[in-house]
Amino acid sequence: MAVSWLQRLAAQATVPVFPVRGMQGEPALHRLALTPGITLVDSPRHASILLIAGGVPPDQHEALRRVHDQLPGPFATLWYRSEPLDELAGATRLDDPEALPGALMRIHRELMNGKRGSSPRLLPDEPPNPWEGLGDDGHGGEGMMGGVPYGRPMAMNMHDDIRDGLTLDSLTFTLGPFLPMLPPGLGAKVTLQGDLIQSWVTQQSPYPMALERVFLEARQRPAPIAKLELARARYHLHRLAFALRLAGLDRLALESLRLAKGVSPDSRLEGLRRRLARCGFFHLTTTGRGRLDENQARRVGGIAARAAGLEEDLRSRDAAYGRLKFAPVVQSDGDTNARWRQTLAEIEQSLQLARQAEQEELYSETTDAIETPRGPWGEYRPEDASGVLDDLLPGLEWDEALSTLASLDLAAVSEWPQEAPGDEPESSEERRG
Repeated sequence: MAVSWLQRLAAQATVPVFPVRGMQGEPALHRLALTPGITLVDSPRHASILLIAGGVPPDQHEALRRVHDQLPGPFATLWYRSEPLDELAGATRLDDPEALPGALMRIHRELMNGKRGSSPRLLPDEPPNPWEGLGDDGHGGEGMMGGVPYGRPMAMNMHDDIRDGLTLDSLTFTLGPFLPMLPPGLGAKVTLQGDLIQSWVTQQSPYPMALERVFLEARQRPAPIAKLELARARYHLHRLAFALRLAGLDRLALESLRLAKGVSPDSRLEGLRRRLARCGFFHLTTTGRGRLDENQARRVGGIAARAAGLEEDLRSRDAAYGRLKFAPVVQSDGDTNARWRQTLAEIEQSLQLARQAEQEELYSETTDAIETPRGPWGEYRPEDASGVLDDLLPGLEWDEALSTLASLDLAAVSEWPQEAPGDEPESSEERRG
């Protein structure tokens, strides 16, 4: 009786979902974050459902299997616009974003009521590295230290701390490509000494970012400026929401997502800006760290370049924007704080431009080169700039590094537009990259 009561109680609880962010998966997750009854958790160990949102390249399937096997039983998988792994060919798969919340709730309810079996484990239940019986004392190490017991490297490599010259234990490990605190697809090999990053080597670039269709249309023909600027504001609000959630400011992250969902020429940013100031968000980024030099700023482009004082914005070349008296907004410091102030300033500027352009029914005129939210798109689309992290993050403390990373928009721009709710999903070959 007690078990049955607990099962019913669990079935009625909020659905804990760990999202694997694949290619073209972000829009669905933005909507899910605002769905009552569903919680997107930051660890697979806290979830009952693994949601694979968007395509995952074949070379990352092994990493996906490791994430899969971390969920506690009973658990299930749901594949949204993504092909299930061969071992999970019978798993639930869907393409309709409107059906996604209901499917997650139904699967969770069936799991908790015992009507659905748990997803099988995909990897052998053994340490990833041989260790038992090795070493002087059979603990997998050298002497009293070292080795990789249970596959976890011990902190023992003695390097001079790059901050103050002290010799501390260092720990080397890999991050990504499905870590929620990193851009989707990004993978890196990191060495820490305490909370200080000794080295950062980017091993996998983030997935290309798909822009809303209006930006690709603007490369072909004149596009409504109001629509372009609202899409630009929405893009930056989504990035702000990611940074706020990373900072533990979940309520403000949801407010940013709500504002993005309903953004219109009548939207205002003043209320969100005041709450950001009151909660101390800007104080989290006032260390002056994460500063880009001129070459790095040009390489990243877009907001990062203008936050470093570079007045580079292709909208200045468009005669229609000239009629709106457009002028680039710039900061001077080029650090994390400057990038967030630049982001808010550009959201406000986009909303103002959208209001003016809607009244005058203005269309863009220049099509051979446009300014996307990610940066300039002239002869080539904005390219991956994640390599700047290798020089930028060493020497930063862990919290400073994550704050810096969240403030940088580094992914290349995809050749495909962002999928809208009514769009047909890509073929399986396109999903797999």
